[in-house]
Amino acid sequence: MKKLFTLLVSVLMAGSAFGQTNWTNKVVNGDFESETYDFESARSHEWLGDMTDATDGYPRIIVDADNPSNHVATIYVRSREEAYAAGNYTKDYTGNEGTYASWDSQFFIVATEPIPTGKEVRLLMKVKGNKAGYFESQAHSAPGTYIDQSLFGNINYTTEWTDYKSDVITVSSTQGDGGFQTVAFNLSTTEDNNEIFFDDIRLQIRDPKEGPGDAAWINFMRKGIDSDDPISQVNYGNGSDSLMVDVSNFMIQIRDNALNTNILVKAPIVELEDGKRAVKVPTLDHYTAEVPVYEEDGVTQKLDDDGNPMTETHYFWSDGTDIGTSAPARYSSQFFVSTLHKMKSNERYKFVFWVKADKPASLGTQAHTLPTHYQAYDTFGGTSAFPVTTEWTKFELGEPQGQKIPSGANGCQTIAFDCYDLQEENNYYFIFEEFSFSEDNVTIEDRTLGTPEKLLLPVNTDDNDVATTIDATPMLNTFELEDFSFLTNPKAGDGIKLYTLVEPDDPEDDPTLTFGAILGWNDGGFVNGEGFTIDDDMGINIRFDEESVNGNNVDIVVWNNPDSGISFADGKTVETKLAVSNAGWYYVYNITLGTEETLAGIKTVKTAKAGNGLIYNLAGQRVDDSYKGLVIKNGQKMIQK
Repeated sequence: MKKLFTLLVSVLMAGSAFGQTNWTNKVVNGDFESETYDFESARSHEWLGDMTDATDGYPRIIVDADNPSNHVATIYVRSREEAYAAGNYTKDYTGNEGTYASWDSQFFIVATEPIPTGKEVRLLMKVKGNKAGYFESQAHSAPGTYIDQSLFGNINYTTEWTDYKSDVITVSSTQGDGGFQTVAFNLSTTEDNNEIFFDDIRLQIRDPKEGPGDAAWINFMRKGIDSDDPISQVNYGNGSDSLMVDVSNFMIQIRDNALNTNILVKAPIVELEDGKRAVKVPTLDHYTAEVPVYEEDGVTQKLDDDGNPMTETHYFWSDGTDIGTSAPARYSSQFFVSTLHKMKSNERYKFVFWVKADKPASLGTQAHTLPTHYQAYDTFGGTSAFPVTTEWTKFELGEPQGQKIPSGANGCQTIAFDCYDLQEENNYYFIFEEFSFSEDNVTIEDRTLGTPEKLLLPVNTDDNDVATTIDATPMLNTFELEDFSFLTNPKAGDGIKLYTLVEPDDPEDDPTLTFGAILGWNDGGFVNGEGFTIDDDMGINIRFDEESVNGNNVDIVVWNNPDSGISFADGKTVETKLAVSNAGWYYVYNITLGTEETLAGIKTVKTAKAGNGLIYNLAGQRVDDSYKGLVIKNGQKMIQK
């Protein structure tokens, strides 16, 4: 078959090239090992002794129980009960005396200098607790001098040492025009006491990458209102009544009376009288009724002082669902717009949509990590950001208005629309043009639409090619293509490019997130014994064999240069990735290279022990054992609870 095209092997660093400067650490003695420990780089606010006075000063440095040669910082977190017993406690921001604030106990990391607006920053450290939990992170100018509440978001920890690595954020003006100098951890997020340990703390900054100013925009509303990319999953209910819900771009909540909770469903798409197709978001009327008040047995009705049966006013949706004793708030009906991309503070974006309703109203917005997982309420305009009429109104956020992602939305993937402004029945209609982010900030994972089971590719130790035929139908279905015929006449931005891993400049960067060298359709490219792309022939060559394209079957040919020094003796394998790109989106193959005998053994083990391999969600994103829902482990679909 005639060669369709040839691409030179070159390097395209995704998310880490274009003159990126190196990270600089701004914490002194974050490992707590130096005899001349600089106490200014860590501070604490904890309650010890009789707990009547807080200790504001330096953290206690102790010997690590798991490693006597190592020292760590420790903070004691008092419980709500201990706070009340001591007769003092920190009220939360509402002044509610029934709780105590998350900042009752705190740990602070102080940088050697203020981190100014515009710098990129990330946090790395080890953390564990006597009990598992999470704590909040905030930006402070100095310990206790609050600036911004979001920063790195909530940080989870277990009873074992956890290596924490934050997302990279760009310091925005909301974190102080002059930047911030202190990271504050609010440790009192539960009512239990605890002891939390910290080690190997690095607060690192760098200048943002010098990417091209005209970088392409990636629109996550790929097909407008018909966009239906899998985002994640949400688990509702418990035990045998649990329900896994697939989250896609447009979701609404409805009541599931069997589960006694709200669940997510795909927002309906309708055709209107004007011929336009739109996402429809309905809301319900509500009413009130008197409901009996029962004793603790749930059967006997309570009596008042005069012996009369007691009742209380409850609110009900028009379908009869009991809302409770409080009137439904404007966020009682919500519409969720989600993307595969995790937003970053101060990031460029475009959000363009049209909206109208049966009755004039206003829409508020919230930032959610994922639908129903609230993060912040005022990030995209607040409680009444969008006035809606019975005629189509166009709204443009982000780049058209000179706006960037606010710090409160750092890490979120969902914009939630609050649709119960009128507190009555109404129908809202949305048409989405784009929800776009600069290609500079969009990772391979953000753009991955599918990942099949691991691809096992045999390699010869001599100079003979070994070819493996794969069924490309799932990949073509994901891209909504019938076959490879489009390669004979590629359109702008269309075609297939093959990517493997590129070794990162910074060893601390996760190499699984860094794709690189473009491999020619027939020429291919070389990887070394660690699975990273190399620019010479002293390695393993991987290429698609175009001449063997037969329908939707394609040969991948692998050849190991016998002079490369890569030995596959004793069952050695090489792990890498291969990403097929179509119009800016990816289908990622996880590849294991080895001898036929070794791979045959892996396949046997994989079939027998489907739980031993890497875990991916249905969006093709790698997850860990804590992920709940439908996952793919070594090619097998299963529910992980």
